[in-house]
Amino acid sequence: MNYYVFDHHNFWQWTPSNSDLLSSNVVFMWADYPFVDSIKTLQSFGKKIIVYEHGFGALFDYELNKKEYLADGYLALGDASRDSLARAGVSPNRILITGNPVYDDIKATKHEGKNALFVALHWVRDVSEYNQILFDQLVRAYPEFDWTIKLIDKTGDVITDKRKWYNTVESDYILKDIKEKLPEYDMVFTPKCSTFESFARLMGIPVYVVDKEESFKGVGEPNRMPMNNTYLKIGEKLPKQKPIDMGKYISRPSLNFDLILDWCKTL
Repeated sequence: MNYYVFDHHNFWQWTPSNSDLLSSNVVFMWADYPFVDSIKTLQSFGKKIIVYEHGFGALFDYELNKKEYLADGYLALGDASRDSLARAGVSPNRILITGNPVYDDIKATKHEGKNALFVALHWVRDVSEYNQILFDQLVRAYPEFDWTIKLIDKTGDVITDKRKWYNTVESDYILKDIKEKLPEYDMVFTPKCSTFESFARLMGIPVYVVDKEESFKGVGEPNRMPMNNTYLKIGEKLPKQKPIDMGKYISRPSLNFDLILDWCKTL
């Protein structure tokens, strides 16, 4: 079977395209709803469109933000994403739980030190001021921790004398860099759950969500996947971590790509 892949954030971790777009029978895309006309054109040529979950919780958009589902099939990271798609109205035969190879080799370890990491927020608009205020509050509230701030090109910069860890979202090495460096940290602080925090949780690193009210959201801005997080009011003692069954969210090991192609033939 000939297939073509549109990668996004380097989250496609199976084999690369084996044909060009024109010759493909199946087209793997990171989303369908932003590309309505293109999707319909490709389908009119007899091509199957398969959307893969291009980041942790990405497939919740159809349920939480009422996005239109146009693809022939969806590759979900785990049960939670599958169930969200089903609640949005996607037929069960159009959903396949696959996991993702990027998660397969992650192992949990103990983290009992004081290396703290704040993951700056990137959002649908510039939130640089928000990140600055939140990080300054955390550093003042917990001066006993050795702080680093995680930045990407979409977060903007933060003025601080603390360490910075910077990545470019579309760089080829970003996921590898995260998996190699993240185990150095003993706790993660974040405004909301995201792909980055999914790595931390699988590594056994405590994750504290410091904006339960999601104050960064404006009217009409998108909802994001809810999760049984450990919320922290800045200044209070770090709460005991609540157990989260990550197997519900990320199936491991990931599905063999040949099996994915076999499933595509049934659509």
